[in-house]
This record gives sequence, C-alpha cells and structure tokens, in this order.
Amino acid sequence: MKLLKRFSVLDYITVTVCSLLLISFIFTILNGIVNHGNVIGSIVCLTVILNTIIYRAYIKVKPIRIISGSLHILTIIIAAYSAVLSALMIWGMTKAPEKAEGEAVPVMSESGTAYTETVIVLGCKTINGAPSYMLQARLDKAIEYLEENPSAVCIVTGGQGDDEIEAEADTMQKYLITKGIEEERIYKENKSRNTEQNLLFSESIIREQNLPKKVIIVSEGYHVYRGIRNAEKLGLTAYSKCAVSERTSWAYPSYWIRELFAISKDLILITN
Repeated sequence: MKLLKRFSVLDYITVTVCSLLLISFIFTILNGIVNHGNVIGSIVCLTVILNTIIYRAYIKVKPIRIISGSLHILTIIIAAYSAVLSALMIWGMTKAPEKAEGEAVPVMSESGTAYTETVIVLGCKTINGAPSYMLQARLDKAIEYLEENPSAVCIVTGGQGDDEIEAEADTMQKYLITKGIEEERIYKENKSRNTEQNLLFSESIIREQNLPKKVIIVSEGYHVYRGIRNAEKLGLTAYSKCAVSERTSWAYPSYWIRELFAISKDLILITN
C-alpha cells in the first residue's frame, strides 16, 4: 500500500497503458502472429512497467534512482518520437483522393483505353492461393473504389513468399475478376518482396503502360503513409484508401508498432 501511495497519476496512466498493450501483444503472439512489433513492444512495455515499480520502490537508493530516472527519460523520448510518426500515419489515413481530381484529363494507356487514376493495392499474405482476411479487406476496398470510378485502372502487387503457392498479385487478380472487375483494368506486379518494391515496380508499370501518375494507395490505415511516401519519392501523386478487416482488428496494435519501425527504416534509407 505504501508503494501504491508513491505512484503519481502519470505512473498509473503509464502502467495501465503499457499493461493493456502488453496483453494485446501477448495475445497476438499466442495467435501465431509474431513480428518485431509485438516482440519488441512486449519487451518495452514490460521494461517500462517494471522500471516504474522499481523506481517508486527504491527512489531513495541513489544508483537505482539514477538508472531508473534515465530509463524514464528514454521512455519519454521514445514515446514522443512514436507520437510524431503516429501523427504522420494518421495524416496518411486522411489523404483521400479529391473528387475534383476525377475530372482530370484522361491518360491514354498503351492498350488504347483512357484512364484518370491508378489504384495500387499493396501486397499481403495469401493462404493456399486465397486472400488472407487483411488482403481481402484491401481488395474489397479497391473493388468499391473501382466500381465507383470506372475511369480508374488497378495494379495488384506482391511476389510469392516461401509459404505461398503463387505470387500474391496472381491471387489478387483472380479475386478481383471473380468480383466483376474487368481483366483489362488489372495490371500485375508479381515480383516485389516488400512495400518499397511494391511501389518501385508499380511505377515501372505505370511508366511502361502509360498509366495515370495519380495513384490511390489501398492498404490498412497504419500502412498507407509509408505507401504514399514511397510513391511520392517516385514522382507519383499519391492518395489513400484505408481498408479495415474486422476479423484482424485485434492485431492492429502489433502492426502499428511494427509500422513505426518500418517507417524509421524508410526515413533512414530514403533521404532524397
């Protein structure tokens, strides 16, 4: 009880938030989704919780007070940095295509069809030749947009992973066709292994097939900012459409943290 009395309001908030995140990360791992987001996230949350408790329990012991105090400062720095990146991710989620842009002068493709925008569906895991829940959500969002905008063309992206029976783009194309999207409106980019390559190889298709450089990035909300950033580095005008998979929404905290690492990597590698 004496220890609890030493806790400040900020301590209670910190421990509560970290505990909830830790539970989410562990639950995600137990369900077979293991990535550096939930692994490192679990370690960080557990460290913050223990450090808060130890700091308050041994605040009068100078060496522990100094070490714990330093960890507190580091935690604040990491939290502030994560908040900035999260704000960018949220901005990406709000960067929807302007309706007025739909009136742009059509671009005549190599096939002789006029299009005004290019929808790019970022790759995601497939299971036995069928879209995973997350990929299905992305494809359904793309279908919704393509049906509302008949002058839009689509590029599906993603190569074949070690545990996939075919390239993700091949599975995605089949799904779109079964849902009524004309095959001639679908272009495949089936060699990429990551988000950066998704956009890099898609830009090559856009250039080679003379497709519109106005692109609509389709993925989960936490993912679209990185897609927009990579697209704009390639000279494309990028907007976003966010997919939501209710069946995997419980895993979002893990994917959000993982995306913070991915964006950090991009910020280091993409300097121009």
